[in-house]
Amino acid sequence: MTSGVTTPQKVWTESELKALPDDGCRHELVGGELTMSPKNDFYHGRICTRLSSALHAYAVEHRHGAVLDSSTGFWMHNRNCRAPDISFVTRSRMAQLGFKPSARQFFPGAPDLAVEILSPGNTRGDLEQRLKDFFSSGARIVWLVDPDSRSVEICIALENRQTLGPGGSLEGGDLLPGFSYPVSKLFKEWEWD
Repeated sequence: MTSGVTTPQKVWTESELKALPDDGCRHELVGGELTMSPKNDFYHGRICTRLSSALHAYAVEHRHGAVLDSSTGFWMHNRNCRAPDISFVTRSRMAQLGFKPSARQFFPGAPDLAVEILSPGNTRGDLEQRLKDFFSSGARIVWLVDPDSRSVEICIALENRQTLGPGGSLEGGDLLPGFSYPVSKLFKEWEWD
């Protein structure tokens, strides 16, 4: 009989994650293991900038919360550290948690809105795990933007989803009342077309 020796899984601290070198990759913590994904391409960046700009303009006008980029870490309830492409956190949620916009730490939970712009390397399994993490940690809406099919999957819960094509509009619902952004604008060749 052989006895198996298991080594304990490393428990990463926030300071260790922040101290990782800027190596051109996005770092996340999933299941106690450090995962890295390469920087994204030009098209991904343009889609991200368009949508984050629209969300930021809305948030400033309505004094409703903070829009954040993919360098922002969010601690999930299972201690995974996620970094969505775009995130939105309401002022009321930050106040409820006693979290200041000037905090020099990762946010304790998922953003209220998480946006993921799909890359060729994303698998359905990875996306499902991200959705589970987000919804179990406080997300209210997740938008999965697919540049290849020029569509957006709107997820209100794991089992409540719908896909919008170029004729649809992203709506903010109760989370972002009055916010509307045409899906087709995400994929335009030029802003002035």
